[in-house]
Amino acid sequence: MNTRVEIGKRIKKLRQENNLSQTNVAEILFITQAAYSLIENSQNGIVAEHLVKLSKLYDVSADYILTGEDNYIKIGRESGFIPLLRTHAHAGFIKAMTKDSFYDIKDWFRIPGFNPSEEQLLFEVEGNSMAPTLFAGDVLVCQLQHNTDKILDGSAVVLITVEGIMVKRLRRDKDSEYWMVENDNEAHGEIDRLNKDDVKKIMMISGKISSVLVPHSVTDGKARMQNLEDSVETLRKELLDMNKKLNSVTNNK
Repeated sequence: MNTRVEIGKRIKKLRQENNLSQTNVAEILFITQAAYSLIENSQNGIVAEHLVKLSKLYDVSADYILTGEDNYIKIGRESGFIPLLRTHAHAGFIKAMTKDSFYDIKDWFRIPGFNPSEEQLLFEVEGNSMAPTLFAGDVLVCQLQHNTDKILDGSAVVLITVEGIMVKRLRRDKDSEYWMVENDNEAHGEIDRLNKDDVKKIMMISGKISSVLVPHSVTDGKARMQNLEDSVETLRKELLDMNKKLNSVTNNK
């Protein structure tokens, strides 16, 4: 990054080229004219929020303001960005969604170490029905799945239905026309059935970004419970097989 002096000169030049006064720009940045003057005169540095606003105001890249080089990066999938669907936009997403395209989402992000692909979406979780696996505010990395035959029973998914968006664990129903959906949170343990015709899109969850650190005791306890359930199921099957063999011996007598 160049010095404050060079940044201040570029900001001043951009303001003058656009016939704006320091007061005009200060109002846009929600600061006083005196505070803006300190930035332009290189006495104070520029913060990220002001950098973004000036970039939009003058229709130049942030790189140009900081370095003088106009290496403009286009925000989109082709540049490795993924759209983020925030909780407050869920209703708008459903309303504006078409068969072949997603809602015009304004927030796009790059995820370090993640290789993006087409038809991916970042989804912000609402509620704690999937705790302790997922919590409210977690951001899920999702991939649109067209072939439902490839969905494994018990997969955690984002379902886009005629009534709304939900994060559930998906299970196959005996009736091929339906899905069974359930929550990981025992307080929301009810199992529902969804007609497949009501499910418009299924997004597979491939990762998450979370600010919640789940205690080891919770995950360890859950694993122990799962192992216990598996052991009980194995024992049940063994007893059933043993009972069948005993019945067979008895009948032969």
